[in-house]
Amino acid sequence: MPHVDIAYEELPDTVKDNLTEAQWRLAQQGAILEGMKIPETTFYVNLKNGQRRRYDEGERANAPLLPEHDLAGAHGKSDEQFHSSPPDANVP
Repeated sequence: MPHVDIAYEELPDTVKDNLTEAQWRLAQQGAILEGMKIPETTFYVNLKNGQRRRYDEGERANAPLLPEHDLAGAHGKSDEQFHSSPPDANVP
């Protein structure tokens, strides 16, 4: 997966409020680069401005994006979602 090269300090507050710096390093693995096709229909957070919106599978990303479900909640310091997947996930 391509690597999103955005320093933690440069992320929008929406992202930093929900991910610790360590979680951000893990979350980058699931980020979508600008111009890439969206792999699944869900809500994504724009990593440039913090806005969130639903993108449909196959649509092109208009900015670097992070799936909203990857926002862990920094207050809990849990990064479980980066180390496991739901039993019904389509993992190659």
